[in-house]
Amino acid sequence: MDEFLWIDWNLQKIDAHNLASEEVEFAWRGRRDLRKGTHPIHGDYTESAGRCPSGRVISIVWRYNEGDDGVPVVFVITAYGGGK
Repeated sequence: MDEFLWIDWNLQKIDAHNLASEEVEFAWRGRRDLRKGTHPIHGDYTESAGRCPSGRVISIVWRYNEGDDGVPVVFVITAYGGGK
């Protein structure tokens, strides 16, 4: 199972879209990858869609970062989505 890297910065970004880290992680695990891209500041990323436990479909913009032990961790850049 993939580990996630949550810091104040990305927690604030998802909170601004009324999402909690648990919802994003749940949706990410059942995700469908939509596209890959490159951001001038954040580098390579993947945008995926997934469903929260509530049924809400969200978009998740993420990338793999190298963890402290060298194992990749999921770093969520942002997540947002519509209603239920």
